[in-house]
Amino acid sequence: MASTTTWGGGSDKSGYDMSLWYDSRPLKIGWFAMLGAVGAEVVFQRVFGYSHGLDSMT
Repeated sequence: MASTTTWGGGSDKSGYDMSLWYDSRPLKIGWFAMLGAVGAEVVFQRVFGYSHGLDSMT
């Protein structure tokens, strides 16, 4: 017979530990780095964009 695997309601949790193969710290660092880069770009364009011809593009 085929064995079945339960992913949420199984009683044996010792065989599946997500922290052994997945670390969310690089994901969080990368996400906040991209968010910071986008925020810095928006601020940069708002501060310096109009002095470099951005108003003629609208």
